[in-house]
Amino acid sequence: MKRASLSDLSGTTFDIAVIGGGITGAAIARDAALRGLRVVLVEKEDFASGTSSRSSKLIHGGLRYLETYQFGLVAESVREREMALRLAPHLAKVQPFLYMVYKDSPEKKWLLNLGLTFYDVVSGSGSKRRHKMLSKSDVLERQPQFREDGLLGAAMFYDLSTDDARVTIDTVKGASEHGAQIINHCEVIGLTHDDTRCNGIKVRDRLSGAEGTITASYVVNSTGPWSDTILRFEDETSHVLRPTKGVHIVLRKKDFSLHSAVFMRSPDDGRVVWPIPSMQDDRVFIGTTDTTYDGDLDDVYPEAEDIRYLLNVANHLMPGAKLTEEHIVGSWAGLRPLIAPKADLDNARTPREHQIIRSPSGVFSIVGGKLTSNRIMARHLLDAVVKADRNTYLSPSLLPYSADKVPLSGAHRKGDDRRAGVPRYSRNDLAAELQERGIPPGLAVSWTGRYGNNALALGHLWSQDETMQEDLGARGLTVAELHYCVTQEAAASLRDLLVRRVSAFFWDRTGGTQKIARIAEVMQTLLGWSDEEMARQIEDYRALVAKHRPTPLEASASPQTVVDMAS
Repeated sequence: MKRASLSDLSGTTFDIAVIGGGITGAAIARDAALRGLRVVLVEKEDFASGTSSRSSKLIHGGLRYLETYQFGLVAESVREREMALRLAPHLAKVQPFLYMVYKDSPEKKWLLNLGLTFYDVVSGSGSKRRHKMLSKSDVLERQPQFREDGLLGAAMFYDLSTDDARVTIDTVKGASEHGAQIINHCEVIGLTHDDTRCNGIKVRDRLSGAEGTITASYVVNSTGPWSDTILRFEDETSHVLRPTKGVHIVLRKKDFSLHSAVFMRSPDDGRVVWPIPSMQDDRVFIGTTDTTYDGDLDDVYPEAEDIRYLLNVANHLMPGAKLTEEHIVGSWAGLRPLIAPKADLDNARTPREHQIIRSPSGVFSIVGGKLTSNRIMARHLLDAVVKADRNTYLSPSLLPYSADKVPLSGAHRKGDDRRAGVPRYSRNDLAAELQERGIPPGLAVSWTGRYGNNALALGHLWSQDETMQEDLGARGLTVAELHYCVTQEAAASLRDLLVRRVSAFFWDRTGGTQKIARIAEVMQTLLGWSDEEMARQIEDYRALVAKHRPTPLEASASPQTVVDMAS
């Protein structure tokens, strides 16, 4: 996956220019490339830098949407959940959930049982992962630390845990592998028009400072919470969205001993929240808040009341944990691109379905939706574009739809028939193969879960010479992995690397800054940074980590405990 330059893009008239490199834009670019369309994907920051790396990291059916009778959304979501196991097996992990029922819970066990039966049936997985109802004693046998007072029992059901940023990156890589041009750190600063019809975008490369124009038959706005920003290029009064902020905190399992994910109610306001064991070693994260946000879309971070809210959830579930801010390893905050409701609905009841809008000049915008339904959203959007085109600008002989059959990058091996729908991926076999090549077991397992079959290319780099094997401290990061992320995944900043590519930002107490100067030195060599730019990168990343830690690193941990927290 190579980042394009503006000079690469200036001589081509694309069929579709996609603005926004979150999961929705990535899925649209991939689907368009698979159909044989000439497509360019433009992102002003980094792929997955917004909502798509700040979610609850779940591919789920949206069980809570049954409360608001969104049966169609739930049915669609659970089917997509099952498809994720086929299309991205390296990034999808079956996660058991305990749906807690207490005397003060609004749900009744019989009604919950009925709802979960619907959940099983529409997913088609009921024979493999059927839910079951648990008694109070069943629950406490599994988790004796749980609050006993008023406990009636729980329902055990299943969804999927994932790494949302990695899903987005591998979707972008899939688009690139099938011919899409991709460019991150490139901001759209305007639209171009031929008479009254939009025929392209004006852009500024934020790395070089160069400006240019990208010509396209259709422009697609898939910028999530930033959708109104693009729409206002044509209508200054546009106000389609009502973004809400979602915050998560991260704890260590030794402080909050959770074995299964939990679906429970907040003691403060009764909202649904999820404490979840992460895919990353010994961590547990808890989320999410859901508050209306009207601040700077580019400066979203957890605030004191968000942290208190989520700590209350943890201490309500496990009263003996006695958790405080000092126990928090990390946190993150993101925005949900919710469509502004016509009625006066609270955030929890605001619909999550997506909506497609076409402007008078022909710009297509897709708003709303969620990670789980990205493939469906992409298909709906492109079907709408093709239908509206009526063979005017697009080729009448496009390839048939295949995004539901072609696995994501990392789920297949080079030379496989990617349209066969049966990716060759086995976590255990791949880890064993890497170890046979001399890769240490810990790295082999980590790379397998992060990159899937693409870990073989990373292993080749690691084996080239000993300089590639240098440990850079950020959760097993080596020089080889850094090289891979820069040269094969378009990482262009410390944030790109440590937040979206290797996730040290989320799971390390220090955010992966133990050897930040050395990491920056290696990136400087690869990317040609000046000394001043390297210093700015380090300062910028340290500031980001500090803003997402409720207590200063120096105040919350001695040198001895920093090593443990970053393990």
